[in-house]
Amino acid sequence: MNMSEKVLNEKYEVVVIGGGPSGMTLANLLGKYGVKTLVLEQNKHTVLEPRAVSIDDESLRTMQAIGLHEKVKSFCALDYGSVYFGVDAKPFAKIEPTASEYGYPRRNAFSQPDLEATLREGATRYESVDVRFGHVVTHFTQDDNEVFITVLAEGQTYEVRADYLAAADGGRSFTRTSLGIPLEGLTYGQKWLIIDIKGTKDTFRQTRVYCNPKRPGINLPGPNGTRRFEFMVLPGETDEQVVEEDFVRGLMDQYGPDRDASIVRKQVYAFHARKSAQWKVGRIFLLGDAAHLTPPFAGQGMNSGLRDSANLAWKLAWVIKHGMSDKILATYEEERMPHSWQLIEMAEMLGRIMMPKTVFRAKLIQGFFRLLGLYKPARDYVTQMRYKPKPRFPSGWFVKDASDKNSSTGLMVAQPCLETPDRKQVLLDDILQTGFCLVAYSDCPESAFDMLKPYSAIYNDKIHRVCITPRTWNPVEIQDATVVRDHKDEAQKWIFNRSSSSIFLIRPDRYIVAEITPKNLASMADSLPNYVPS
Repeated sequence: MNMSEKVLNEKYEVVVIGGGPSGMTLANLLGKYGVKTLVLEQNKHTVLEPRAVSIDDESLRTMQAIGLHEKVKSFCALDYGSVYFGVDAKPFAKIEPTASEYGYPRRNAFSQPDLEATLREGATRYESVDVRFGHVVTHFTQDDNEVFITVLAEGQTYEVRADYLAAADGGRSFTRTSLGIPLEGLTYGQKWLIIDIKGTKDTFRQTRVYCNPKRPGINLPGPNGTRRFEFMVLPGETDEQVVEEDFVRGLMDQYGPDRDASIVRKQVYAFHARKSAQWKVGRIFLLGDAAHLTPPFAGQGMNSGLRDSANLAWKLAWVIKHGMSDKILATYEEERMPHSWQLIEMAEMLGRIMMPKTVFRAKLIQGFFRLLGLYKPARDYVTQMRYKPKPRFPSGWFVKDASDKNSSTGLMVAQPCLETPDRKQVLLDDILQTGFCLVAYSDCPESAFDMLKPYSAIYNDKIHRVCITPRTWNPVEIQDATVVRDHKDEAQKWIFNRSSSSIFLIRPDRYIVAEITPKNLASMADSLPNYVPS
């Protein structure tokens, strides 16, 4: 951008600081919603070296929401597991999830440089999104109505105004520091050596986790012949020593056939388990690493950031574009902070398994897991990753049914594979459209939503309706709803497993606002209009 042509004091609806995965995902979502958005990234280009290497099912679902999932899958190694090795070098636990409840495998390897480039290119689809790399935010202030941002680029400063500021500016966030918000949690005392290679000769497709107190480590396969090694730096070893060529290749030689592979990156890191004490101050929001820092042992750091983006984007858009109350913006922190911390705690738990302090403790932990493996329900709990916190919020922008403790309210709705009347197979999100929607399950689509017809606040053209028919009933085209068939019984298994008479009100980010039943409709009727656009 030629700064001599720059118009000072521009106005945007949202300014995003940070052009990494969280910031650019937010920008793509806001672009999809038609929000006038400016992205400011201090670096001149997206990352060129590997960073995060794991992308999960929820994140791929978010990529689907912005129409980039097929491109992203092209640089993913989909559906891999982990094998945990004990001090005896024998496996003691496996993680091999088979369910695709949200439409995609739970564990996938990917290339962050490719993801960032894809997100940046994806933002160019939207006339409402302006992306500027090499532009550094140097100052910001806010009042009750706007945020004022000062930017440095090409040796000159300029100012922009925004209704809201979303800061995805990393673990050393300038925004968080400027706001004086402390980080809570801990930094691990042990540093780790990260080695990224290309041209691996190792054809084993699972992650190997070496749970040996002598030197804990991880060996992760990636897409397109890439591989990552992570090893704990031991007491007495220096950062300079462990990145020396001979040292690095000696480590790799102990764990496979890749001693002579091409090294892309070798770097020492300190890991953190921390979160920002606040995620919202007035009109300013924190997301991604600016809001939370997750140890890598669960591969959830970047994924948590993409969850932030999906949660915040629609709330900003519906306040700005659809006149919803700005009270909804307070639920961003309310919903996301506890869930992100649950995933940090999960990563810490996996870290304790991986980094036993003594051989005795290692054998104790590993023996316990071997005993669990003898009991199928316990073995499946580990193998199928049922220990991972579900995408569910105990409080937030939801209509609670106090009489039903087992309600699905606050849970991300599953994404079954369905069949259209012309026999095409689609995922649920492909037919839910962009905004709020109602989903029913019935062999008679014409009457599936009859109980809602007296309530115009939720039965109207602003809220799309989808009826899923059972596997044994063909879908038909009707005027008042999109009809699809549950041809694999996945909708019945994952969504309507408690009752086929429920109707689910779904938010734009695919979380369930309310589970409406004939029994609770009367008690919900007064509150439901407060949770949808008028």
